[in-house]
Amino acid sequence: MSEPIREHPLKGRFDLDAARWVRPDADDGTPGELEIGFAADGLVAMRRADAPDGTILIYTPEEWEAFVGGVRDGELDLGVLVEDARRAGPGQE
Repeated sequence: MSEPIREHPLKGRFDLDAARWVRPDADDGTPGELEIGFAADGLVAMRRADAPDGTILIYTPEEWEAFVGGVRDGELDLGVLVEDARRAGPGQE
């Protein structure tokens, strides 16, 4: 198992054991693939549920708020991203 503390050079320390982890359900009601950890100091972490010792993304409260807002606004919708990329293709200004 990995160390219970993950250190981010700019954001500080994230204690995996002390964080409150939640695993949102997928659209079909089954457990989702991601876990989100909330630390007492406001940092938020995201990791794959099937690889808790793997890569962990750490967000400040402001970054998390911006990320969640983008999700709610559809900025991470795959169809929107594909259409935006198509529109931005060669010769498209």
